Amino acid sequence: MPGRPRISFITDSMLGNLARKLRLFGFDTLYYRAGDDEGLLHNFQERILLTCDRELYRKSVLRNRRVIFIERADDEIEALRRVFSELGMRPKAIAVRCTVCNGPLRRMSRDEVVSSNLIPSSTKRRYREFYVCTSCGKIYWYGSHWKSINATVDKLKEALETKL
Repeated sequence: MPGRPRISFITDSMLGNLARKLRLFGFDTLYYRAGDDEGLLHNFQERILLTCDRELYRKSVLRNRRVIFIERADDEIEALRRVFSELGMRPKAIAVRCTVCNGPLRRMSRDEVVSSNLIPSSTKRRYREFYVCTSCGKIYWYGSHWKSINATVDKLKEALETKL
């Protein structure tokens, strides 16, 4: 598996879907559900804040915090485009973080896959590469859903090119 990006994010309570998508790109992304602006600003200073809350954005700027404002009306591709554009990065989907809990993934051995009751037998036979979240135990593989993920990556690349 490719290495994960060194940049880490925290999203406000309204950007949970964006947090999940950024994890698909390998970013360590916390989803802050508490809704407590002061707690978020005080405890997670090493992360880039992604917010659609204008007041939280203003507070972050005043505290010299790295922050990216995401418009509430932005669709998924536009929100991702804003982030990648701000960072000057090209998108590439990689499976290194759990999209559910943000935990790191590790490759499963063939023995683990075969003995697991969490994966359907047909999936075990059909796919060769499996990963498990070291935090929550969710199992991943490069199945047909990657077609959709790659389509998102292609749309994002196109959006980045047209907004140059």
